[in-house]
Amino acid sequence: MQGTRHVFKVMLLFMSFLLSTGVAKENSSLEVDLYGYVKLDGAYEQNSSSHGNFIMWVNPQYNNRDDAQFNMTANETRFGINITEKRHQPILVSGKIEFDLYAGVTGATVAQNKAMLQLRHAYFTVEAGKFKMLAGQSWDIISPLNPATLNYPVLWSCGNIGYRRPQISLFYSPTNEGNTKINLGMGFFRTLGNDLTPTFTLAVADADKTDGDDDGTDAAIPTIQGIVDINHKFNDRYKVRFGISGLWGKMDAEDKLGVSEEYENRVLVGHGSFESGATFGLSGEYYSGSNLGSYFGGISNSSLVDGLASSGGWASLWFKTTPKFKFTAGYGYDDPDDDDLSDNQRSKNQCFFGNIGYSIVPQVILGLEISQWKTTYKNVETVDDLRVQTSLIFNF
Repeated sequence: MQGTRHVFKVMLLFMSFLLSTGVAKENSSLEVDLYGYVKLDGAYEQNSSSHGNFIMWVNPQYNNRDDAQFNMTANETRFGINITEKRHQPILVSGKIEFDLYAGVTGATVAQNKAMLQLRHAYFTVEAGKFKMLAGQSWDIISPLNPATLNYPVLWSCGNIGYRRPQISLFYSPTNEGNTKINLGMGFFRTLGNDLTPTFTLAVADADKTDGDDDGTDAAIPTIQGIVDINHKFNDRYKVRFGISGLWGKMDAEDKLGVSEEYENRVLVGHGSFESGATFGLSGEYYSGSNLGSYFGGISNSSLVDGLASSGGWASLWFKTTPKFKFTAGYGYDDPDDDDLSDNQRSKNQCFFGNIGYSIVPQVILGLEISQWKTTYKNVETVDDLRVQTSLIFNF
Protein backbone atom coordinates (compact mmCIF):
# COMPACT_ATOMS: atom_id res chain seq x y z
CA MET A 1 0.00 0.00 0.00
CA GLN A 2 2.83 2.41 0.76
CA GLY A 3 4.28 2.03 -2.75
CA THR A 4 0.85 2.61 -4.27
CA ARG A 5 0.40 5.79 -2.23
CA HIS A 6 3.76 7.07 -3.42
CA VAL A 7 2.79 6.44 -7.04
CA PHE A 8 -0.55 8.21 -6.47
CA LYS A 9 1.16 11.24 -4.90
CA VAL A 10 3.62 11.56 -7.75
CA MET A 11 0.83 11.30 -10.30
CA LEU A 12 -1.12 14.04 -8.52
CA LEU A 13 1.91 16.32 -8.47
CA PHE A 14 2.56 15.50 -12.10
CA MET A 15 -1.01 16.34 -13.15
CA SER A 16 -1.03 19.49 -11.01
CA PHE A 17 2.10 20.67 -12.76
CA LEU A 18 0.58 20.06 -16.19
CA LEU A 19 -2.61 21.91 -15.24
CA SER A 20 -0.73 24.86 -13.82
CA THR A 21 1.45 25.20 -16.88
CA GLY A 22 -1.54 24.78 -19.16
CA VAL A 23 -3.42 27.62 -17.43
CA ALA A 24 -0.39 29.90 -17.71
CA LYS A 25 0.45 28.91 -21.25
CA GLU A 26 -1.28 31.86 -22.89
CA ASN A 27 0.99 34.27 -21.02
CA SER A 28 4.14 32.13 -21.08
CA SER A 29 6.75 31.04 -23.57
CA LEU A 30 6.83 27.52 -22.10
CA GLU A 31 5.60 24.63 -24.23
CA VAL A 32 4.71 21.48 -22.26
CA ASP A 33 3.98 18.20 -24.02
CA LEU A 34 2.82 14.98 -22.34
CA TYR A 35 3.88 11.73 -24.02
CA GLY A 36 4.27 8.04 -23.33
CA TYR A 37 2.62 4.69 -23.81
CA VAL A 38 0.72 1.97 -21.98
CA LYS A 39 2.20 -1.46 -22.67
CA LEU A 40 1.05 -4.94 -21.71
CA ASP A 41 3.59 -7.75 -22.16
CA GLY A 42 2.93 -11.47 -21.92
CA ALA A 43 5.70 -14.02 -22.39
CA TYR A 44 6.10 -17.80 -22.40
CA GLU A 45 9.60 -19.17 -21.81
CA GLN A 46 11.01 -22.64 -22.13
CA ASN A 47 13.29 -22.00 -19.13
CA SER A 48 13.72 -19.60 -16.25
CA SER A 49 15.36 -16.32 -17.30
CA SER A 50 17.18 -13.56 -15.47
CA HIS A 51 14.20 -11.35 -14.59
CA GLY A 52 10.99 -13.11 -15.64
CA ASN A 53 9.10 -10.13 -17.04
CA PHE A 54 12.04 -9.59 -19.37
CA ILE A 55 15.19 -11.51 -20.24
CA MET A 56 18.90 -10.62 -20.22
CA TRP A 57 20.29 -14.16 -19.87
CA VAL A 58 19.10 -17.71 -19.14
CA ASN A 59 19.32 -19.02 -15.58
CA PRO A 60 21.11 -22.34 -14.91
CA GLN A 61 18.96 -25.46 -15.21
CA TYR A 62 18.62 -27.98 -12.42
CA ASN A 63 18.82 -31.71 -13.13
CA ASN A 64 18.93 -30.85 -16.87
CA ARG A 65 15.19 -30.22 -16.84
CA ASP A 66 13.30 -27.43 -18.58
CA ASP A 67 11.54 -25.00 -16.27
CA ALA A 68 8.76 -23.37 -18.32
CA GLN A 69 7.53 -19.95 -17.20
CA PHE A 70 4.77 -17.49 -18.07
CA ASN A 71 4.83 -13.82 -17.10
CA MET A 72 2.51 -10.90 -17.74
CA THR A 73 3.17 -7.28 -16.78
CA ALA A 74 2.33 -3.65 -17.54
CA ASN A 75 5.50 -2.35 -15.88
CA GLU A 76 7.05 -1.00 -19.07
CA THR A 77 4.26 1.56 -19.23
CA ARG A 78 6.02 4.91 -19.65
CA PHE A 79 5.08 8.56 -19.30
CA GLY A 80 6.92 11.82 -19.40
CA ILE A 81 6.88 15.50 -20.25
CA ASN A 82 8.94 17.60 -22.63
CA ILE A 83 9.33 21.26 -21.70
CA THR A 84 10.59 23.88 -24.16
CA GLU A 85 11.41 27.54 -23.53
CA LYS A 86 11.71 29.66 -26.70
CA ARG A 87 11.63 33.14 -25.23
CA HIS A 88 15.41 33.58 -25.35
CA GLN A 89 16.02 32.58 -28.97
CA PRO A 90 18.46 32.00 -30.58
CA ILE A 91 19.23 30.22 -27.28
CA LEU A 92 16.85 27.29 -26.84
CA VAL A 93 16.23 25.76 -23.40
CA SER A 94 14.39 22.46 -23.04
CA GLY A 95 13.95 19.69 -20.50
CA LYS A 96 12.61 16.18 -20.03
CA ILE A 97 11.23 14.20 -17.08
CA GLU A 98 10.33 10.56 -17.72
CA PHE A 99 9.24 7.56 -15.63
CA ASP A 100 8.37 3.92 -16.05
CA LEU A 101 7.25 1.29 -13.50
CA TYR A 102 10.32 -0.95 -13.28
CA ALA A 103 11.89 0.33 -10.05
CA GLY A 104 11.15 -3.04 -8.43
CA VAL A 105 13.91 -4.81 -10.40
CA THR A 106 16.64 -3.04 -8.41
CA GLY A 107 16.23 -5.27 -5.37
CA ALA A 108 13.07 -4.12 -3.60
CA THR A 109 10.50 -6.81 -2.90
CA VAL A 110 7.47 -5.66 -4.86
CA ALA A 111 4.31 -7.58 -5.72
CA GLN A 112 3.82 -8.00 -9.45
CA ASN A 113 0.57 -6.00 -9.33
CA LYS A 114 2.05 -3.16 -7.21
CA ALA A 115 4.65 -1.56 -9.45
CA MET A 116 7.05 1.17 -8.33
CA LEU A 117 8.01 4.33 -10.20
CA GLN A 118 11.46 4.41 -11.76
CA LEU A 119 13.05 7.69 -12.81
CA ARG A 120 14.43 7.30 -16.33
CA HIS A 121 15.25 10.84 -17.42
CA ALA A 122 15.46 14.15 -15.58
CA TYR A 123 17.57 16.69 -17.47
CA PHE A 124 17.60 19.99 -19.29
CA THR A 125 19.54 21.23 -22.31
CA VAL A 126 20.75 24.62 -23.45
CA GLU A 127 21.42 25.01 -27.18
CA ALA A 128 23.15 27.97 -28.79
CA GLY A 129 24.23 27.73 -32.41
CA LYS A 130 26.59 24.78 -32.83
CA PHE A 131 26.85 24.09 -29.08
CA LYS A 132 24.62 22.15 -26.71
CA MET A 133 24.87 21.40 -22.99
CA LEU A 134 22.96 18.64 -21.19
CA ALA A 135 22.72 18.50 -17.39
CA GLY A 136 20.85 15.85 -15.39
CA GLN A 137 20.18 12.14 -15.81
CA SER A 138 19.99 10.74 -19.32
CA TRP A 139 21.56 8.16 -21.64
CA ASP A 140 25.27 7.46 -21.72
CA ILE A 141 27.07 9.04 -24.66
CA ILE A 142 28.63 5.71 -25.62
CA SER A 143 26.80 3.15 -27.73
CA PRO A 144 24.11 5.50 -29.13
CA LEU A 145 22.04 2.94 -31.08
CA ASN A 146 19.51 0.36 -29.89
CA PRO A 147 17.85 -2.58 -31.66
CA ALA A 148 14.05 -2.54 -31.84
CA THR A 149 12.98 -5.33 -29.46
CA LEU A 150 9.70 -5.91 -27.65
CA ASN A 151 11.78 -7.32 -24.78
CA TYR A 152 12.34 -4.44 -22.32
CA PRO A 153 16.19 -4.62 -22.32
CA VAL A 154 17.37 -3.86 -25.85
CA LEU A 155 19.93 -6.72 -25.89
CA TRP A 156 21.60 -5.39 -22.72
CA SER A 157 24.03 -8.01 -21.42
CA CYS A 158 23.91 -9.53 -24.89
CA GLY A 159 26.07 -7.20 -26.97
CA ASN A 160 24.43 -3.82 -26.40
CA ILE A 161 25.93 -1.61 -23.68
CA GLY A 162 25.11 1.77 -22.11
CA TYR A 163 22.44 2.95 -19.70
CA ARG A 164 21.25 6.14 -17.99
CA ARG A 165 23.15 8.02 -15.29
CA PRO A 166 23.67 11.56 -13.90
CA GLN A 167 25.95 13.67 -16.09
CA ILE A 168 26.92 16.99 -17.56
CA SER A 169 27.70 16.67 -21.26
CA LEU A 170 28.79 19.11 -23.97
CA PHE A 171 28.15 18.66 -27.70
CA TYR A 172 29.51 20.52 -30.71
CA SER A 173 28.30 20.25 -34.31
CA PRO A 174 30.81 21.93 -36.64
CA THR A 175 28.60 21.19 -39.68
CA ASN A 176 24.90 21.93 -39.34
CA GLU A 177 24.24 22.55 -43.02
CA GLY A 178 24.44 20.42 -46.13
CA ASN A 179 24.10 16.64 -46.35
CA THR A 180 26.69 15.77 -43.69
CA LYS A 181 26.38 16.50 -39.97
CA ILE A 182 29.19 15.80 -37.54
CA ASN A 183 28.44 15.62 -33.81
CA LEU A 184 31.22 15.70 -31.22
CA GLY A 185 30.38 15.04 -27.58
CA MET A 186 32.13 14.74 -24.24
CA GLY A 187 30.71 14.36 -20.77
CA PHE A 188 31.42 13.80 -17.09
CA PHE A 189 29.30 11.03 -15.56
CA ARG A 190 28.52 9.58 -12.15
CA THR A 191 30.72 6.51 -11.72
CA LEU A 192 28.75 3.46 -10.59
CA GLY A 193 30.33 0.18 -9.57
CA ASN A 194 30.73 -2.42 -6.85
CA ASP A 195 32.26 -2.31 -3.39
CA LEU A 196 35.24 -4.60 -3.96
CA THR A 197 38.01 -5.71 -1.63
CA PRO A 198 41.63 -4.80 -2.57
CA THR A 199 43.49 -7.82 -3.91
CA PHE A 200 46.30 -7.31 -1.37
CA THR A 201 44.04 -6.35 1.55
CA LEU A 202 45.24 -6.81 5.12
CA ALA A 203 41.67 -7.20 6.38
CA VAL A 204 41.21 -10.42 8.31
CA ALA A 205 37.50 -10.32 9.20
CA ASP A 206 34.55 -10.19 6.79
CA ALA A 207 33.45 -6.95 8.44
CA ASP A 208 36.76 -5.30 7.46
CA LYS A 209 36.93 -6.40 3.84
CA THR A 210 34.96 -3.52 2.32
CA ASP A 211 34.29 0.04 3.44
CA GLY A 212 30.63 0.05 2.39
CA ASP A 213 30.96 2.73 -0.32
CA ASP A 214 30.65 2.28 -4.06
CA ASP A 215 34.17 2.09 -5.53
CA GLY A 216 33.17 4.74 -8.07
CA THR A 217 32.34 7.13 -5.25
CA ASP A 218 35.62 6.31 -3.52
CA ALA A 219 37.55 7.19 -6.70
CA ALA A 220 36.48 10.83 -6.16
CA ILE A 221 36.41 11.68 -9.90
CA PRO A 222 33.70 11.25 -12.57
CA THR A 223 33.89 8.93 -15.57
CA ILE A 224 34.69 10.57 -18.90
CA GLN A 225 32.75 9.60 -22.03
CA GLY A 226 33.16 10.86 -25.60
CA ILE A 227 31.74 10.30 -29.07
CA VAL A 228 32.28 11.18 -32.73
CA ASP A 229 29.01 10.69 -34.63
CA ILE A 230 28.61 11.33 -38.39
CA ASN A 231 25.27 11.48 -40.22
CA HIS A 232 25.10 11.73 -44.01
CA LYS A 233 22.10 12.02 -46.33
CA PHE A 234 22.68 10.88 -49.90
CA ASN A 235 19.24 12.23 -50.82
CA ASP A 236 15.78 12.40 -49.29
CA ARG A 237 15.68 8.60 -49.16
CA TYR A 238 19.07 7.16 -48.23
CA LYS A 239 20.85 7.97 -44.94
CA VAL A 240 23.89 6.55 -43.18
CA ARG A 241 25.22 7.05 -39.66
CA PHE A 242 28.51 5.86 -38.20
CA GLY A 243 31.01 6.74 -35.50
CA ILE A 244 33.03 5.73 -32.48
CA SER A 245 32.59 6.32 -28.77
CA GLY A 246 34.39 5.40 -25.59
CA LEU A 247 34.78 5.91 -21.86
CA TRP A 248 37.37 5.81 -19.12
CA GLY A 249 36.66 5.68 -15.42
CA LYS A 250 38.63 5.10 -12.27
CA MET A 251 37.51 2.98 -9.35
CA ASP A 252 39.03 2.66 -5.89
CA ALA A 253 38.61 -0.52 -3.82
CA GLU A 254 38.98 0.23 -0.11
CA ASP A 255 38.61 -1.73 3.10
CA LYS A 256 37.86 -0.49 6.60
CA LEU A 257 41.52 -0.72 7.61
CA GLY A 258 42.48 1.95 5.07
CA VAL A 259 43.99 -0.36 2.44
CA SER A 260 43.03 0.73 -1.09
CA GLU A 261 43.73 -0.25 -4.70
CA GLU A 262 42.77 1.61 -7.89
CA TYR A 263 41.38 -0.06 -10.99
CA GLU A 264 39.64 1.09 -14.20
CA ASN A 265 36.65 0.63 -16.45
CA ARG A 266 37.10 1.45 -20.12
CA VAL A 267 35.55 0.70 -23.51
CA LEU A 268 35.70 1.53 -27.21
CA VAL A 269 32.50 1.22 -29.29
CA GLY A 270 31.87 1.41 -33.02
CA HIS A 271 28.35 2.03 -34.38
CA GLY A 272 26.70 2.26 -37.78
CA SER A 273 23.30 2.33 -39.46
CA PHE A 274 21.71 2.66 -42.90
CA GLU A 275 18.13 3.64 -43.76
CA SER A 276 16.21 3.59 -47.02
CA GLY A 277 13.32 5.93 -46.39
CA ALA A 278 10.60 4.43 -44.22
CA THR A 279 10.85 0.97 -45.79
CA PHE A 280 14.16 -0.60 -44.79
CA GLY A 281 17.04 -0.16 -42.36
CA LEU A 282 19.91 -1.94 -40.66
CA SER A 283 22.14 -1.05 -37.73
CA GLY A 284 24.71 -2.51 -35.37
CA GLU A 285 27.44 -1.94 -32.81
CA TYR A 286 30.59 -3.63 -31.56
CA TYR A 287 32.36 -3.01 -28.25
CA SER A 288 35.53 -4.10 -26.48
CA GLY A 289 36.50 -3.09 -22.95
CA SER A 290 36.92 -4.01 -19.31
CA ASN A 291 34.87 -3.84 -16.10
CA LEU A 292 31.59 -2.92 -17.81
CA GLY A 293 29.02 -4.55 -15.51
CA SER A 294 27.32 -1.23 -14.69
CA TYR A 295 27.03 -0.58 -18.45
CA PHE A 296 25.48 -4.02 -19.12
CA GLY A 297 28.69 -5.30 -20.69
CA GLY A 298 30.37 -8.59 -19.81
CA ILE A 299 26.91 -10.16 -19.34
CA SER A 300 26.59 -7.88 -16.28
CA ASN A 301 29.22 -9.84 -14.33
CA SER A 302 30.70 -7.77 -11.51
CA SER A 303 33.89 -5.81 -12.10
CA LEU A 304 37.25 -7.07 -10.83
CA VAL A 305 40.20 -5.18 -9.42
CA ASP A 306 42.40 -7.13 -11.84
CA GLY A 307 39.97 -6.36 -14.70
CA LEU A 308 37.19 -8.31 -16.40
CA ALA A 309 37.72 -8.03 -20.17
CA SER A 310 34.78 -8.56 -22.53
CA SER A 311 33.65 -7.86 -26.07
CA GLY A 312 30.36 -8.13 -27.90
CA GLY A 313 28.00 -6.61 -30.38
CA TRP A 314 24.71 -6.78 -32.17
CA ALA A 315 23.20 -6.36 -35.63
CA SER A 316 19.58 -5.75 -36.61
CA LEU A 317 17.53 -5.10 -39.73
CA TRP A 318 13.95 -3.97 -40.22
CA PHE A 319 11.58 -3.47 -43.13
CA LYS A 320 8.00 -2.44 -43.73
CA THR A 321 5.82 -4.22 -46.26
CA THR A 322 2.89 -1.86 -45.66
CA PRO A 323 2.39 1.14 -43.36
CA LYS A 324 0.72 -1.23 -40.87
CA PHE A 325 3.34 -4.03 -40.72
CA LYS A 326 6.93 -3.74 -39.50
CA PHE A 327 9.32 -6.72 -39.33
CA THR A 328 12.56 -6.72 -37.32
CA ALA A 329 15.24 -9.38 -36.86
CA GLY A 330 18.63 -9.40 -35.21
CA TYR A 331 21.42 -11.10 -33.30
CA GLY A 332 23.49 -10.15 -30.25
CA TYR A 333 26.30 -11.73 -28.28
CA ASP A 334 28.43 -10.89 -25.25
CA ASP A 335 31.69 -12.72 -24.53
CA PRO A 336 33.72 -12.07 -21.35
CA ASP A 337 37.29 -13.38 -21.21
CA ASP A 338 37.08 -16.81 -19.57
CA ASP A 339 40.49 -16.33 -17.94
CA ASP A 340 39.00 -13.49 -15.85
CA LEU A 341 36.02 -15.53 -14.65
CA SER A 342 35.46 -17.93 -11.79
CA ASP A 343 33.66 -21.24 -12.19
CA ASN A 344 29.89 -21.02 -12.74
CA GLN A 345 29.99 -17.35 -13.87
CA ARG A 346 28.28 -16.36 -17.11
CA SER A 347 30.91 -16.76 -19.86
CA LYS A 348 28.94 -16.22 -23.11
CA ASN A 349 25.47 -14.99 -24.00
CA GLN A 350 23.75 -15.12 -27.41
CA CYS A 351 20.33 -14.20 -28.78
CA PHE A 352 18.58 -14.46 -32.13
CA PHE A 353 15.29 -12.55 -32.29
CA GLY A 354 12.55 -11.61 -34.71
CA ASN A 355 9.40 -9.58 -34.20
CA ILE A 356 6.35 -8.28 -36.04
CA GLY A 357 4.45 -5.11 -35.22
CA TYR A 358 0.96 -4.48 -36.57
CA SER A 359 -0.74 -1.09 -36.21
CA ILE A 360 -4.39 -1.74 -35.43
CA VAL A 361 -4.87 2.03 -35.50
CA PRO A 362 -1.97 4.54 -35.58
CA GLN A 363 -1.81 4.71 -31.76
CA VAL A 364 -2.30 0.99 -30.99
CA ILE A 365 0.27 -1.67 -31.91
CA LEU A 366 0.04 -5.45 -31.56
CA GLY A 367 3.44 -7.14 -31.43
CA LEU A 368 4.82 -10.67 -31.46
CA GLU A 369 8.48 -11.52 -30.76
CA ILE A 370 10.24 -14.87 -30.84
CA SER A 371 13.78 -15.15 -29.51
CA GLN A 372 16.24 -17.96 -28.93
CA TRP A 373 18.71 -17.43 -26.07
CA LYS A 374 21.84 -19.37 -25.16
CA THR A 375 23.87 -18.66 -22.02
CA THR A 376 27.09 -20.47 -21.20
CA TYR A 377 28.45 -20.73 -17.66
CA LYS A 378 32.16 -21.37 -17.16
CA ASN A 379 32.80 -25.08 -16.84
CA VAL A 380 29.04 -25.72 -17.05
CA GLU A 381 26.93 -26.76 -20.04
CA THR A 382 25.13 -24.12 -22.12
CA VAL A 383 21.47 -23.47 -21.23
CA ASP A 384 18.81 -22.52 -23.77
CA ASP A 385 15.57 -20.59 -23.66
CA LEU A 386 12.94 -20.20 -26.36
CA ARG A 387 10.91 -17.09 -25.53
CA VAL A 388 7.63 -16.06 -27.15
CA GLN A 389 6.41 -12.59 -26.20
CA THR A 390 3.30 -10.67 -27.19
CA SER A 391 2.76 -6.97 -26.56
CA LEU A 392 -0.14 -4.53 -26.83
CA ILE A 393 0.95 -0.87 -26.90
CA PHE A 394 -1.11 2.30 -26.78
CA ASN A 395 0.96 5.37 -27.66
CA PHE A 396 -0.06 8.87 -26.62
